[in-house]
Formats: sequence, C-alpha cells, structure tokens
Amino acid sequence: MKIGIDIDGTIKDTQSAAVQVYNEALNRKVKREDIKEFHLDKAYGLSKKEGAHLWRKLEHKIYSLAVPLPDAAEVLTQLQQQGHEIHFITARPGKPHIVDITKKWLKKHGFPYNGENLIMSAQNKAEVARRLGIELFFEDAPQHLDRLVEAGIPTVIVDAVYNRDYPHDLPRITSWKQVFGLLEQMEARRV
Repeated sequence: MKIGIDIDGTIKDTQSAAVQVYNEALNRKVKREDIKEFHLDKAYGLSKKEGAHLWRKLEHKIYSLAVPLPDAAEVLTQLQQQGHEIHFITARPGKPHIVDITKKWLKKHGFPYNGENLIMSAQNKAEVARRLGIELFFEDAPQHLDRLVEAGIPTVIVDAVYNRDYPHDLPRITSWKQVFGLLEQMEARRV
C-alpha cells in the first residue's frame, strides 16, 4: 500500500515546540493545553497576518526542536519493512534551509526517509496524494482533511484537540501503535 504521512502534528509534536519558541520570543507563559486551535494566533492574541509572520520568522527553530510522537518512527519503519511505501507529504515551505532541517530531523529520529520520499510545499495534499497514487493518508489538520475527503483519498485522523470536532466520520488514531489493527481491519474489508 502507498501511504501518505503528514509531518507536523501527525508524526511530530510540533505544537509543543512552537509554544516553547513563541513563549521565548514573546516573553509569555502560554501552556500547550491552552491551545485549542490548529494555529497559535488566538492563544497569543495575534492577528492572522501577525501569526503568519511570526511563524515564518521562527519556523526553522520550531521544526528543529520538536520531538517525534511516541512510536511513530518505529511503526512507519515496520510498515516499510512489510512492503508498504511511505511518502512524507508536508505543507512546509520548500525553502532549502527548511528542506534541510526536515530531512535531518527525519533521519535523526529513525523515520523511513530514503532521500526521495519527501514532498515539501504540498499546500494541496489531496492533489499530491492523487498524483502519487496514495491509498491511505494520515493527517491532523482540518483544512487538509477537508481536501483529502473531497478527493476521496482514504484518510486517518491523527487525534489532536483541534480536530476532535471534525465533521466527517473518518478512522482516528490516538497512538501510532493502533495503526496495525487499523490496517488489518481495512485489509479484511477489501477481501
């Protein structure tokens, strides 16, 4: 199976790193549990424009600091060893320094990155997934979930506070260890 994997919020706890970096930059003490939305703007009292500007200014540091979600690297490595094709598909900008940070992070944390299975600047992940023939996508961000659903790409929600009210009935994981059981169920339905 060809599997599409988002990075931030899906295999990586980017939001905790972002809160840490924002708190340092803005001299604030916002807690991660205070963040109820995908973007940090509201929690920090920033306009959408201010938030976007601050994110671009700090993103290299945020992307470097964040840690993997538990078991994500191990599960994806096992899936690859079982013959599944893993593609990392992210909306992160394809700027050379961000690409470099992303590649180094995937390698450092033992993800099955092979030098060719990373797609950056994927603002429309559904389009990229369709082009690659992705058969299953793992995503957390509601705006990307919407496009994947509209395109008919089978999608699994990686649970987060900001996607718990997502209106479409999609499979959801709260732990990467749940993926094996989920794939078994999907295979059983196919037969």
